[in-house]
Parts: sequence; C-alpha cells; structure tokens
Amino acid sequence: MNATFFTEADDCSFSRLDEVPETSILGGGNFTKDNIGELLSCFKSGSSTQNDNLWLLSSSFSERLSTVDTEGLKQLAVNWSYESSWEDTEVSPVALAGHLSEIKYAYSGSDQRIWVFFD
Repeated sequence: MNATFFTEADDCSFSRLDEVPETSILGGGNFTKDNIGELLSCFKSGSSTQNDNLWLLSSSFSERLSTVDTEGLKQLAVNWSYESSWEDTEVSPVALAGHLSEIKYAYSGSDQRIWVFFD
C-alpha cells in the first residue's frame, strides 16, 4: 500500500490520489496503515480518519516534525523501525529517516495540517 503525505486545506474529500494537487505532496512510500499508526505513536501524536483512505494528522505531528533536529529525526526513525508492524521485514532505519527527512523538508515553512492518503 502506498501512503502519500500532503498538505491541502481547501477540499479534502479525495477518493483518488490523482485528485490531490501535486504541489501539495510532501512525500511518502510503501507504508501500511499500521506503519503510519505506529509512526504517529512514535511522535506521540494521532490522527482523525476522514474516510478509509484519508487521514488528517494532528497538529502536534506537524509541529514536532517541523521542529525536530536531524539527530532527533534519526532516533524517531530507529524507534519506528522497532515497531511491530515492521516485524519480519528488512526495514532500514536509515531508509525510514530518509522518508521522514523528505517530508520534513518539503513541509518546511508550511502552516497547514498534514494529511495521508492511502492508495
């Protein structure tokens, strides 16, 4: 399953990824809903479900992501890699840190909430 992180405040009733404005996409990857749920747990954050494929992440996630330094981001990625949804996979904490860095720097300077679309 693909998870795409994006910012978009106007109309978030998307049912397909191609409806998400390309300019609002922050990044993403091959993540399950369990993976993203555990990521939110590592950030001590939550989400609200808009529909089965669309989650609005809490403002605390956006705030923490925008303020965490590089070492903190690496540690969050390591902690995330130890979560149960990654059992029996060969997930790399370095790869997870790369995904988080991509999202962090694409989000930099934004004041909008972050959404996740599962496709």
